[in-house]
Amino acid sequence: MRKETLWLAGACLLAGLGAGCASSMEGQVEVNVADETGLPGTAESYYHFILGYRDELNSRLDDAREKLSQAVQGDPKSSFLLTRLASLMVRQGNMDRAEELARRAVALNGKETQAYLILGGVYTARGKLADAVAIYEKLLKIKPNENEVRLLLATSYLELGRNQEAVDILENLAKDQQGDVLSRFYLAQGYIRLKKYDEAERELKFLTEHQPQFTRGLLMLGGLHETRGEFGKAEEVYKKILVYEPDNRQARARLGQVYIRKENLEGALKEYERLVQDEPGNLDVHRTLGFLRFERRNFQEALREFRFVLAKNPKDEPVRRFVAAIYEELDQASLAEKELKDLIRLVPQTVEGRVQLARLYAKTNAWDKASSVLDEAAAVNPKDARIPFARGGILMRQKKYAESVEFLQVAVNLDPKSTLYRFNLASAFYELKRWGDVEAATREIIRLNPKHANALNLLGYMFAEQNKNIPEAEQLLTRALAIEPANPAFLDSMAWVYYRQGRYKEALEKIIHALNQTPDDAVMLDHLGDIHFSLGDVPKALDAWRKSLKADPKNSEVQEKIRRHEEAGRKAR
Repeated sequence: MRKETLWLAGACLLAGLGAGCASSMEGQVEVNVADETGLPGTAESYYHFILGYRDELNSRLDDAREKLSQAVQGDPKSSFLLTRLASLMVRQGNMDRAEELARRAVALNGKETQAYLILGGVYTARGKLADAVAIYEKLLKIKPNENEVRLLLATSYLELGRNQEAVDILENLAKDQQGDVLSRFYLAQGYIRLKKYDEAERELKFLTEHQPQFTRGLLMLGGLHETRGEFGKAEEVYKKILVYEPDNRQARARLGQVYIRKENLEGALKEYERLVQDEPGNLDVHRTLGFLRFERRNFQEALREFRFVLAKNPKDEPVRRFVAAIYEELDQASLAEKELKDLIRLVPQTVEGRVQLARLYAKTNAWDKASSVLDEAAAVNPKDARIPFARGGILMRQKKYAESVEFLQVAVNLDPKSTLYRFNLASAFYELKRWGDVEAATREIIRLNPKHANALNLLGYMFAEQNKNIPEAEQLLTRALAIEPANPAFLDSMAWVYYRQGRYKEALEKIIHALNQTPDDAVMLDHLGDIHFSLGDVPKALDAWRKSLKADPKNSEVQEKIRRHEEAGRKAR
């Protein structure tokens, strides 16, 4: 009989378990037979170990800790006992004690694999990933072919952002273990981190084909499709999960987000209404439901969702700002003002709340109040580009375009990548007829975002107004309309390009399409009059110009057109 079996037999007898227990327990106890120096050195210490082991099996962890501690006291140089007690400390959440015991174990026995694994796990749990990596790298030198260690090291590399090193290990693991799920799963994660999306998709499809209900893999595949802008494919993946796992909240929430990105608000509402039934106290779900109802202009329902959130978290800044926006939409300015003042009181560092309040004051021409609130915002953060941007916008409302340019330029300098700030600056330049600056600003916006439809339209329309670069203007507006085919301003701009090209019938078709959406737009009605006149239909031209003048009575150019052509008509009679 081997030495450790004799110990087992003695311990069983001492514990009153019967002589047969040794053979039944042998193999269950994690004994390092290869290195007997780690085993308990006395029957008494082994007796306490067996009692502790029995308590642990029966989930009596406090009793197990007491017995194992006695075993360690009886044989403090047993790396095996130290490791067993360290493992129990991990189960009880005592990481300090677990680390101390595991360190003692590896100091006594440099090949105590389980102690290294415990140390690595403790470091990982505490976020000390560099220390965990050092442990796993050391352990890998001891056991270079241990797949568990290779996987732990690779996942630690991923956590540290050492993605290529992780992928190198995981690629080898995937070759060695063709059907291993975890190695391929983390390999796909590594590929995603390295932006090797095709390789990641290959691994994830392999996994989900061999394990069709591997939820983690499917969720990652759906996320990959979202990253690539493949929202239809992402939708299919999340729906697949919900077929076999209808209560998977993560898949349902992601499906709802995909619907939002596809502008399918009905679909998103359906998913989030189901989520709120499953998680009635989840503030994120109520918050998203509120945003969705706001977008659908169901303001009272949105308010209900937002009030639920604010009852639990009064300092939720985005929600409180949305509540204020709802009151603005309902023409309840005093309630909007109160909401924003409450936000400033609860979140004194808010810049956006003050900016929104300043814009609210500007709507009622309370310019001094607006300026004062923006001064407060600047005191909070003088480098915040939103503050000069708001000042510039308020000055544009006052038609003080030259002053607005100064502030908008500051905003652009603070945040050069913001196309929003640049577009407002370009619009101010347009009002000042600084055509070269308009062109430079819009071209820079288009460089930053080739699909910025408003910039494409502004530059194209300016060219049409000036009757220059007409072929380029047509190209710019074709791009804008490809993004927003029904936008009336874009349709009007293209009509004006056709007018400049002498394509009057096509121009008429576009302008009528635009006016069907905005029938009282003074500029479009003026354009309609010019197009009718070019087609030789003076009565319709005069009718359109009169409507334009009614919409904008101070337009002297339209007044002159009407006077001139009415006079010509009288002379012709």
